[in-house]
Amino acid sequence: MHLFTYLMITVTHPMKGKILVLAVGVFILVSSHLAEAQQTAKAMPRLGFITSSGAPGDPSPIFDAFRQGLRDLGYVDGKNIIIVHRYAEGRLDRMPPFVHELVQQKVDVIVAGSNVVIRAAKKATKTIPVVMISSVDPVVAGYVESFAHPGGNITGLAWLLRDLSAKRVELLKEVLPKMSRVAILWDADGPGPAVAFKEYEAAARAFKLELHSFEVRGPNPDLAGAFQAAKTARAEALIVVGNPLMGQHAREVFKFTIKNRLPSMTEGTRYVEAGGLMFYGPNQADLYRRAASYVVEILKGAKPADLPVQLPAKFEIFINLKTAQQLGLVIPKHVLLRADQVIK
Repeated sequence: MHLFTYLMITVTHPMKGKILVLAVGVFILVSSHLAEAQQTAKAMPRLGFITSSGAPGDPSPIFDAFRQGLRDLGYVDGKNIIIVHRYAEGRLDRMPPFVHELVQQKVDVIVAGSNVVIRAAKKATKTIPVVMISSVDPVVAGYVESFAHPGGNITGLAWLLRDLSAKRVELLKEVLPKMSRVAILWDADGPGPAVAFKEYEAAARAFKLELHSFEVRGPNPDLAGAFQAAKTARAEALIVVGNPLMGQHAREVFKFTIKNRLPSMTEGTRYVEAGGLMFYGPNQADLYRRAASYVVEILKGAKPADLPVQLPAKFEIFINLKTAQQLGLVIPKHVLLRADQVIK
């Protein structure tokens, strides 16, 4: 506005023609850059990404893997794409409002790595593409019509963690061949853990194990009470069902497992890094890298309804030997040889 006023003044002074020409040039140059910046900002795709656990500044391997996947395909956050990142800090109640916020902002794609986020997104929008990383069967859950033809605005990858429940119990049995009683710790408010409990129940029956269920609820789970109950039940091992609440309280959970000398089987590498004994499941970083390719395909014009849902390509075993030593447990050599990573 000040520049425009100055130009009007210079018109009344013919002796300052050169200044007028210079001022007009500056005005045109500034206007051109402003218009270009506005067009670039408007054209730059915006992605919504909700991290279920952790807070701003916390390390997030899955988010780093996702960004690396985008970079590998030529998309860099802040350069030719904008990632609107929100942190739920392990609280399920924060996720639907975050989804609503992203929908209101009209982001181009929502990346949903939690069942709570996927369900909220399915309810909130029928038009914004959603790339899911689902831990349950997305067809059974009602997220998509089929793996080959998702049919709506949701596609992505499915961990199918529940199908691995029996294999986790089997691996735990290999490490503890005399085990007869096992406890399961899960978030009773989470949709994924509710499915998990039924799967582990079936697996325990198949291995003739006595299963004890210990439910907790957020945001401040009574972990001390749960572990006291597990001790009373004389549980010989613990299965920790992964979800945002457990992720947020992981270190506290595994302090209790060590204190109570309970070997643990977990559903994520982060739990082993926090002190859990073992993990078996899909490579999560690989899943999030592959999720980036869905985002890029959609940004280039593909429709989620036409992009088949994919399954994990890599599975891995993590073992925390430091935790094993604290528990006074010797991991059988044949199990160690199968481990993809051993934490010492």
